[in-house]
Amino acid sequence: MKTISKIFVIMIIFFFINGVKIFSQNNERPLLITSFNMVSLSDMGKVNKMLDSVFAPILNKLVDDGFLISWGQFTHLWGDEWNFNFYYIAKDLESFDKFWNEYVTRVSKKFPDAFTNTSKYFQAHKDNIYTLRTRYPSLQN
Repeated sequence: MKTISKIFVIMIIFFFINGVKIFSQNNERPLLITSFNMVSLSDMGKVNKMLDSVFAPILNKLVDDGFLISWGQFTHLWGDEWNFNFYYIAKDLESFDKFWNEYVTRVSKKFPDAFTNTSKYFQAHKDNIYTLRTRYPSLQN
């Protein structure tokens, strides 16, 4: 029993020393950030129109300005209730934070009620952040 306890203590010490390295993001790989939203099908036209007229031009400019690698919107053709979704590809978490601050600033300055007017159509919302392990064309493109 003492041998098992010693092994357990060694494993815990190993995890505390190396665990952060094992589970942390690899800063050499970009991040894929997703934002999933549930919108009533009857409201999809309204939120798509807001995206196209308000948010997309600002997001495109932020990509052109180097804040993001890419962004896009995706809706499901067949699937679940998460039907008004976005993805953002950023160099790393720090870059995404800078992008997000700039994005909120630009939208709020040009369209002060845009976030409120759009989010009122969201029945539910969730976000995820992933490390991109592979991508074709390569991660350098």
